[in-house]
Amino acid sequence: MKTRGITEGAMFCALGVILTLVSYYLPFFVLLVFFIPVPMVVLGKRQGLKVSILSSIAATVLIGLFLGPLNAISFGALMLLVGCSLGFAYNRDLSPVKKAFIGILGFSILLIAVVASYEFVMGIGFTSLLFQTLEQSTSEVMTFYQTANIMDAEQLTIASEAMAKNVEMMKLALPSAFLLMPVIFGMINVVVSDMILTRIGYPIKTFTPLSQWEMPGTLKYFLMVLLLGDFIVRMFQLSSIPQIYMVTVMNFVNIIFFVMGLSLMFNYMDYKKITNKGLKVLVVVLSFLLSSIVTILGVAETYIGIRRIFRRESQIK
Repeated sequence: MKTRGITEGAMFCALGVILTLVSYYLPFFVLLVFFIPVPMVVLGKRQGLKVSILSSIAATVLIGLFLGPLNAISFGALMLLVGCSLGFAYNRDLSPVKKAFIGILGFSILLIAVVASYEFVMGIGFTSLLFQTLEQSTSEVMTFYQTANIMDAEQLTIASEAMAKNVEMMKLALPSAFLLMPVIFGMINVVVSDMILTRIGYPIKTFTPLSQWEMPGTLKYFLMVLLLGDFIVRMFQLSSIPQIYMVTVMNFVNIIFFVMGLSLMFNYMDYKKITNKGLKVLVVVLSFLLSSIVTILGVAETYIGIRRIFRRESQIK
């Protein structure tokens, strides 16, 4: 191993440890835990798989000294499964889709391992523990309201019913969250790694800009079938299909149309030659606040082709 590889390995090892400790000890920076693989991705691109694996193992040992062996295994697995595999993908200059797939697969394996460790190693049902925590939190909030005399009896009843309904909705949304988490964090790691490596001068194969995304024809018709199926189930109130399945499927359908709605808005901004980054960030923030409207725009764009309409009109003029 070259001296440069040893030096960079030690440097990125230290960076990974620092990110881990900051995300663990400072609650405001807890989201940094999902960026822990990034140093190993950059290191893998620069020095190859062997150096990134050795650096990850060294970082795992150091984390164990600070946080104990269990935490070290969790954070070390994040570096090895996601960081090193993505670093290998970047080193081989794979396509954006393949890099995203590798990142998503790494996070999925890690998530399955966490759930399995609760179920088989600790003997604790992970979902049962999560639901129990939700219900306990709701009970504690209601107890606080009762003892503080903030609400009268009628208001307490309404609040209790609303919280119980929210807990049930969270239970229905749990499978969607489990399936979506690896996708979100895998994509985030790829996008952040692309930005860092591009900034330091590496030619990186990146995704097509969001404004240029178009839905494939096969996916378009498949989603139409799902929408019709959901309409039929709701219309005839078919109880043979568990609600949790319908909620999970429709959550993903809505997310796809939401992304297409965002793509339409960015395409329109490109059409109007709007390049202000602050305005684009504002559009994204408002889109999440008005997600239903953006999703409807995505449906309209998918089946009507709004961007083609306003661009065609501009050509006629």
